[in-house]
Amino acid sequence: MSRVRAALALVGALVLAAGCSAPVDSGPKTIRAASIPPGLRAQTSSTTTTTVPPGASEEVTVYFISVPEGRLQPVKRRVSSPVNPEKVLQKLFAGPTDAEGLSGLRTAINGDTTILHADVEKTILTVDTSKNFAFGQVPDQIAAYAQVVFTAVELPNVNGVQFAQNGRRIAVYAGDGSSQFAPLGKASYAELTPR
Repeated sequence: MSRVRAALALVGALVLAAGCSAPVDSGPKTIRAASIPPGLRAQTSSTTTTTVPPGASEEVTVYFISVPEGRLQPVKRRVSSPVNPEKVLQKLFAGPTDAEGLSGLRTAINGDTTILHADVEKTILTVDTSKNFAFGQVPDQIAAYAQVVFTAVELPNVNGVQFAQNGRRIAVYAGDGSSQFAPLGKASYAELTPR
């Protein structure tokens, strides 16, 4: 009799365990919002971290000058990851390719200039160079600063740009020809905005 009870207890335990297991679905199913408990229906925000494999690159935008219009024109460049302001500005300071030059693009930036630092603090990028990279007549100097400003504010967390030379802040020309120490944005060079 005890063997029968033990067998019945074992069968009962197996039936109970089978009843407690989760059903298996063949794939995802749509659930009506009304059937979701209210606490789970709330909107949530999430942050996604993307890891970029070593040696990967990202596309960035730099600005050159369109001839004969004299307005800025965006051009795409590849920069090795992780992207930072200094890498992007180095692409800008390298100037247009030969093919871009033949298609009517030029730069007003002296390519012999070294970028010493390009640091962001509270959305303001300070570009520190080894020497004055904007040369020539005032309109060309304005265009050179505009190229840097438009390129820099394309970067995340950059809303304005100020300039330094060998660690010392300098005033630069805004689009209206005024000399400015204040951080500059795209609106400072509205006359050169791409069409």
